[in-house]
Amino acid sequence: MLRQKRKELKKLPDSFKVDCININIVPFKAGIEELFRKLTDALVETLQESIERDAENVRSFIKKGLEKLNRNPKSVEEIEQMNKHAMEIGVEKVAIVKIFQGCELKNKMIKQMTGTAMRGMGEIESMWREFDARLAAF
Repeated sequence: MLRQKRKELKKLPDSFKVDCININIVPFKAGIEELFRKLTDALVETLQESIERDAENVRSFIKKGLEKLNRNPKSVEEIEQMNKHAMEIGVEKVAIVKIFQGCELKNKMIKQMTGTAMRGMGEIESMWREFDARLAAF
């Protein structure tokens, strides 16, 4: 939407003639462009902060889950406990998947707005694949 409004702003003429007076609107256009830039910066910053919070939640979930799943059971009780943990993790995973997908969507929006994506998402994606494979083993 901002791109569209910027294009509309650029289409406006630099001056208007009202009766015999010529009105220059270049300063007005520059002011509006500055507002668009500040809005874009604020949106990007907010999205980045949101991604960082959500990514930390996902990262924490994956680390805790892998700690539980990477244990080597030595008894039947430990195997039962691991299966119980795997089932609990599977239930929690549904909510975390939504958060992770939200991170990816926000990152895509940032990339569209600025031309560059946030760093660190690739690390989380690889951690997620490892986690998913480990959870599927149960």
